[in-house]
Amino acid sequence: MPRVLSLAPELYANATNSVDHRYQEQMREQDKTPVPTDPTLPRFTLVVGPSPFTMPRGWEFFLTSPYEGASYISTVLHNAGYPVRIVDVRYTPNPLQAAYDQIIGQTDVLGICTFEDNFPFCNELMAMVRDNAPEIPIICGGSLVTSVPNLFMEHTACDIAVISEGEITILDLMESYAAGRWAQDLPTIRGILYRSPEGVVKRTPPRGQMMDLDALPRMRLELWPQAQSPMGLQPQIISSYSRGCKMDCSFCYRTTPQVRAKSPEKMDADLAWLKSRYGIEFSFFVDLTFSSHRRQTIEICDVIKDHDLRWTCLTRCADMDKPRIDAMRDAGADIILYGVESLGSEVLREARKGNSENITVRAMRTTFDGGVRFGALLIVGLPNESEESLNHMVEFAETYNHVTRVKYLSAMPGTTVYQQALQSGLMRSELDHVNWLSIEQALHEDEFLNVSGLSEQACRDAYKRVYDAYQPGPVMDFQHWPENFTHFHPNPDDGLTRSTSYAGSGWRAQASSAGAPLVPGSERYTLDQVASPEVAAAGSSLMACGAKKVTGGLVTAGAA
Repeated sequence: MPRVLSLAPELYANATNSVDHRYQEQMREQDKTPVPTDPTLPRFTLVVGPSPFTMPRGWEFFLTSPYEGASYISTVLHNAGYPVRIVDVRYTPNPLQAAYDQIIGQTDVLGICTFEDNFPFCNELMAMVRDNAPEIPIICGGSLVTSVPNLFMEHTACDIAVISEGEITILDLMESYAAGRWAQDLPTIRGILYRSPEGVVKRTPPRGQMMDLDALPRMRLELWPQAQSPMGLQPQIISSYSRGCKMDCSFCYRTTPQVRAKSPEKMDADLAWLKSRYGIEFSFFVDLTFSSHRRQTIEICDVIKDHDLRWTCLTRCADMDKPRIDAMRDAGADIILYGVESLGSEVLREARKGNSENITVRAMRTTFDGGVRFGALLIVGLPNESEESLNHMVEFAETYNHVTRVKYLSAMPGTTVYQQALQSGLMRSELDHVNWLSIEQALHEDEFLNVSGLSEQACRDAYKRVYDAYQPGPVMDFQHWPENFTHFHPNPDDGLTRSTSYAGSGWRAQASSAGAPLVPGSERYTLDQVASPEVAAAGSSLMACGAKKVTGGLVTAGAA
């Protein structure tokens, strides 16, 4: 029986033609010998906008760290000689104005990183730029524009939507732009949506994923504004050795669904560069299934071991055994994050998780026995969840105090859950939904789409109990706090001795979570304004979410 693809078919293509090979070779050569910056080439500004997402105590570094997507795009252009800047407004009180002020008069081409939860920022920034500098072309890339490119082209001032990976495509686009050839070339540049001179949106054939990740350059982190700040770059990085995922979970969107991996030699060179040039001490490896293949995992851990790093990663419970955990421990793993999601058999089957409670327990024991911390990632409100299965999950979390993150189910654009929510009328429109996603903070008072049929009270009670079962994150001494971070939910309960022996007593007494303030205007997108009354009542009637407390543009700190 042929495989049924849950994501857009264009994401499963391969970048294998002569143009792809040419740019991959260019990336390799320019990584060895970057082209000097040429002031006659068009200036490129890449904007990294805000996310409402909060992180639990010890994980705050994730919100401010340089990450691969923006780093690679800016690096390949920098190495090719383009004047490049990253504008990072992730934790700025008024990110729209801050970004706009660094764009107008200071760039020739604008790139915008899109995430599932920053559509209003992207939309409004593009409108401001278009009104005041209509000559600046706007290119959007990232997960959200990849999942809903037609929505961007219909409802925003985006000129070009880049689908899936962007390193080859951005070089292709900028080479053509610098030569003044967009009118002729855009129809032949694969992997984009663009507007014709008549204003008609056109889609080119897919580019596909790179077959060889060893072509990627070493990341130039000095392009991040952090590098010029008084504190300098933080010693934590978000990185990976692979792209893609062998699984097909119903709630998970992947811009690169096919699995590709760097060679151990490439990984070794990248880590040596990050350590020697930037003093990196900790890495969050965001590979979707870090330990998917035993031999490969052990080979990569052998590489990491030589670089004196502490690190964390994401993986599946089914992909853990003694050889892998021993290799990960010896390589410096602090905590391993497992996509547990739920313990209910019907829930896991519907979600296509390929997991079970027995597999989860086995992975937990293997991890603990191996001397590494087990971090459970849980979801409240998956389809087929019952009060009994939800209560069982809560008791499991409270017994072991091994939780790293809990979230209400999010209907991420492009996923099966999203398509089902559209078909069932849970969303009034795709535009309303992506606006609403911009106020999800990953706090128990968040609004949520109730697809499970459980009562709102049952979901909120379960969320709060799991939230209180958190364990400390790996970077408790984070030194790069933005001065305007918002802090949430102080909790004097230290949890199990395992937590205090790791982080000390009172480790979350001042705050359980922290994040950037919600951006001005967030109050426009609450569920009662973007969904039907019935949908809003099922997931937003008992508590006031942060967006409902926005006054003067900032959310009240410590809101409960």
